[in-house]
Amino acid sequence: MTDPRPDTLADTLPGLPCPLCGKAMVLAYRPFCSKHCADLDLSRWLNGVYAVPATTDPLDDDDEMLAQLAKEIGIDDA
Repeated sequence: MTDPRPDTLADTLPGLPCPLCGKAMVLAYRPFCSKHCADLDLSRWLNGVYAVPATTDPLDDDDEMLAQLAKEIGIDDA
């Protein structure tokens, strides 16, 4: 597979830098400057380098949720 290079200056956007290396963005690889930077970013996502933080909900457990619901509506076993 060939790596398409920008043919004209119009194919690059010098005002918008690549988020990885800072070079001018190339429209074909937007928002990156090259296939290399695009692939590097994908690799980081797939390997878990980038991750969206998650919080645990105290009511994630079904038993806890049912107990809380029962308490709220007045059905208490104890």
